Amino acid sequence: MKIAAVTMVWNDNWFLRRWIRYYGPLIGEKNLYVVSHGPQDLGEIVGHANVIEVPRDPSDIHFDERRWRFLSSYASALTQYHDAVICLDVDELLVPARDNLSVTEAIAAMEGDATRCVPGFELFPAESAAEAVDTAGRIAPHMAGAQFSPFYSKSGIIFRPVQFFSGAHGMIGERPELSSDLALMHLRFANLKELDRRNAAREGIASEAIESWDAFQTEGKPFATWRRADQRTRQAFRSFQRSRLVGWTDMVQTVSTELERLRVRRGRVHKFLNRKYEPLRAQLPDWMKAHF
Repeated sequence: MKIAAVTMVWNDNWFLRRWIRYYGPLIGEKNLYVVSHGPQDLGEIVGHANVIEVPRDPSDIHFDERRWRFLSSYASALTQYHDAVICLDVDELLVPARDNLSVTEAIAAMEGDATRCVPGFELFPAESAAEAVDTAGRIAPHMAGAQFSPFYSKSGIIFRPVQFFSGAHGMIGERPELSSDLALMHLRFANLKELDRRNAAREGIASEAIESWDAFQTEGKPFATWRRADQRTRQAFRSFQRSRLVGWTDMVQTVSTELERLRVRRGRVHKFLNRKYEPLRAQLPDWMKAHF
């Protein structure tokens, strides 16, 4: 089965290195497609991956909608040349949710051409992991655990032309099928040094771009969340510490049922509610630590 992976980046070198290092051996670097959101030198990072550049307008408050319309078209076009296409942000990795299964095996076993969504999890580092994660080849061994997140339970595996909702936090015009064989690991908190750098950069961009703060309070507007990046980070770490600890297998089974309950349709958008759920956490099983 020929699988492609697509992502878009801007000053995301730490994540892009790990994205290339992870997906390259799985599906081949020549099947990786990196969209540079503005001019930047990615040569030493991307290896044999395909790179294209699109214009960047720092003042565009609708940049996220625009970029996901582009990624929808780009990933859809790639389904003409690949059996399946993974399209997610660069700080998100698809990993097996159970032992003795690979990502490629899980995708190859999917029947039909319905878009697949997978349960999403936020990764949180152990207290002693700061230096290790910054330099390590693998991330999972240095994590304190993963917390269930409906918001990051994304529709990122496609087999035909589709239209993503912004951030791939849903699909427009179709109801994706849930696959519990895979999990999405969101790495934004995995490297504390990179987290601080990213938060500072995003708060600066948001402050410059938003003239009327009250106009961007609604959920899903990236500039609104970016302006309070540090505050949201502190809230996330507190939530992780307070959440109920369960075993990994039990959590996967529970959240699969929960996601079916949290399905909603808003107009033409199919997504998951990001409220009224229990944010369970689990330590990563030993077998998973060998994957990423």
